[in-house]
Amino acid sequence: MPTSPLVKSSENRFDIGMYLRYAKIRQGAATTYWRLVRSVRIGKKVRQETVAYLGKLTAHGKVKARALAGRLGAHQDQPGLFDPPLERETAEIKLKEVRMERVRRFGDVWMATKLWRMAKFDQFFEDHLPRGNEDIPWRDMAQVLTAARLCEPSSELHIAEDWLRKTALADILGFSEDKIDDNRLYRGLDKILPLKEMLEAHVKK
Repeated sequence: MPTSPLVKSSENRFDIGMYLRYAKIRQGAATTYWRLVRSVRIGKKVRQETVAYLGKLTAHGKVKARALAGRLGAHQDQPGLFDPPLERETAEIKLKEVRMERVRRFGDVWMATKLWRMAKFDQFFEDHLPRGNEDIPWRDMAQVLTAARLCEPSSELHIAEDWLRKTALADILGFSEDKIDDNRLYRGLDKILPLKEMLEAHVKK
C-alpha cells in the first residue's frame, strides 16, 4: 500500500503515494511485468496513474526501481513496494447502534509525555528510581504527578479519583488507573523528595 506523505501537486489534486504493480502474462510460462504506479486523489476520486513501465525485473532491477521511486517522491523504506495493492475492504455499519464509550482526554496528557521526554526526565527517574517489586514503577508515578501539575493542578485525592480517570494517561503509560489512589501518589512524592537538589540541577542543565 502507498505510504508516502500526502502531497498537493496542483489545484484539488493530491499525490497520495506510489507503489509497484505487476501483471502476469501467460505466453507458455507465466511472465511478470512491472510498472510504477502513482495514486492520485482528484477531488473526491482516487485513481492510479502509470509513471513508468518497467518490464521484467531481476533482483538488481528491483533495487534500481526502488531508487527511481525514491527520486519521484516515494519513501525508500516504503513497505510492500513490490506487493500488489490490497483489495478494497468494506464493512457495513449500523449507525443507530454506534455509541461512544470510555471517552478520555488525550491531547494535553500526550503533550505532557512528550515534554517529559524532551526534558529527559524519563532518563533521570530511570537512573534514580530503579524499579523494584511494585506493580507500577515509581518513575511512572513521578510522571503522573508531573503531568497532573501541568494539565490540571489539584490535590492528590482529585488526581486519583477524578482527573486521571478522565484522561488517557494511564493507557499511554501502560497501567491500570484502578491501581492508583491518593496514598500511592503521596508515596510517590516521598520517593521524589530526596532527589530535589539533583532534580533541580538536572532542570538547570
